[in-house]
Amino acid sequence: MTSLKSPWVAVCLAAVLAASTPVAAQESQEMSQKEMMERMMKYTTPTKAHDFLKNYVGTWGVEVTTYEQPGAQPTKSQGTMTGELLFGGRFAECRFSGQMMGQPFTGIQIEGFDLFQQKYVGLWIDSMSTGFFLTSGTLDASGKVLTETGMLPDPRTGSSLKVRSVTTLLGGGKYRYEMYHPGPDGKEFKAMEIVYTKKMGMAGS
Repeated sequence: MTSLKSPWVAVCLAAVLAASTPVAAQESQEMSQKEMMERMMKYTTPTKAHDFLKNYVGTWGVEVTTYEQPGAQPTKSQGTMTGELLFGGRFAECRFSGQMMGQPFTGIQIEGFDLFQQKYVGLWIDSMSTGFFLTSGTLDASGKVLTETGMLPDPRTGSSLKVRSVTTLLGGGKYRYEMYHPGPDGKEFKAMEIVYTKKMGMAGS
């Protein structure tokens, strides 16, 4: 039995089935099928807000600085990231490869702009966890700073950490990602900083 993976496939199917019912006939007085389809098309069509996703495209050198706790000596590592647009610019997919705790580490970030929520949304999965890190947030007036929040699974405590992330376009083929979450005293501190530098002459540069 075939399952419906896309919620909009289900919505369109429901609209077609509903059109044959008396209830739909009554609702059509308020909203025609054409208007319904126009609304759905408006939701599914990328807008200017999606242009921000183009900033992730390319091949990047990555410098990672992590802080175990406030005031601790930072740990540094390097890696690479490749970013590309998916589904006609609706999403950006970023694939990271590097080191974590002295071990090979890979991760995938999916970033998009949800027209229903009117927010940027992010998903992160990696080779050292089984959880999904989900974030959402907004772009500032300059169009260069994206701030998102989410809950990060914390295996050390068995609970989740409230996380704030800030992505800043620095110009000159660079951008910075910062992650903040509560420390042992409950106060927010910077736990991670990642600087991305685009490799010139590579695809997407």
